[in-house]
Amino acid sequence: MKRLYLCLLIAGMILLTACGSAPKKQEKAEKLTGRQIYLYLPDINRTGLVKQVTEIDKEKPVEQQVEKLMEKLSLLKATEEYQSPIPGGLVYQDNHLEERRGRLEISFQIDYDAVDAEELLFFKACIAKTLLQLQRVDTVAMSFKDLANTDEDAAAVVENFDQDSFVLSFGKDSSYKQSGSIVLFFAGETGEGLKEYRKTIEISNNTSLARIVVESLIQGPEKEGYQATLPGDTKIRNISVKDGICYVDLSDAFYSTDNPLKNDVIVYSVVNSLVELPTISKVQFLKNGEKIQFFRETLPFDSFFERNLDLIEQEETKE
Repeated sequence: MKRLYLCLLIAGMILLTACGSAPKKQEKAEKLTGRQIYLYLPDINRTGLVKQVTEIDKEKPVEQQVEKLMEKLSLLKATEEYQSPIPGGLVYQDNHLEERRGRLEISFQIDYDAVDAEELLFFKACIAKTLLQLQRVDTVAMSFKDLANTDEDAAAVVENFDQDSFVLSFGKDSSYKQSGSIVLFFAGETGEGLKEYRKTIEISNNTSLARIVVESLIQGPEKEGYQATLPGDTKIRNISVKDGICYVDLSDAFYSTDNPLKNDVIVYSVVNSLVELPTISKVQFLKNGEKIQFFRETLPFDSFFERNLDLIEQEETKE
């Protein structure tokens, strides 16, 4: 269970770079030719990553390049410099590139009882850093199907990794903190639509990413050109995620008619921000633990909400 818990904590979003000193010979940058790429591998002491140059045919479709790289990684055996990047208990399945979003989906089968938690973290780091070098790949979405779980809906865990993702530091007790970014949607200057906003965060073992997202919306943006969508005195009564649905129970301040923004801008600020998390696909709002029929008396509010792209302005910033 501990291994599964650690795995779930790093949903999202999240490229892993293990802290520690890499071998000195890695300090000098290498110049790669047009066909060359790095394979990232755990160093022999599992304190950092080392790189090995390999060649691929970059003219082939990305999916075929991934197949070749996974084959190369699977054939590597431990040496005096590095460990095998793919631990026992993990089996590669397939991959697909969603070109419009630059999202590479890659799936594995996993036996959590056969994989050490720290070993799994380094595996994710190696796969993500290797595949993010490919053209048109901005995000690597790893899907892990638990072989011991017979429930098809609950057996798979998906985690997103990108260039802004998390840095791990391992202590003697194998606890860790991570820093990375979340995507929020605040109102634009006119208040008519939503603008994408990336915020840097730090999480630890017991962090709820869904709670961080909503707390960040309540705190508001720290850059010009954005408007807060939620009143600053809004409180989170309860927030939970089950079967891909995030249940959000907010205080009365959220429903205040003093907020001049339109209903759909307020509601989809929350919805679009939450569904950016890989474990959430829908949002159900509650008030005092119960569904209510309308938001501020006009917007139907008792059903599930999904992402609304029509309200999003094509602009973003980083905090």
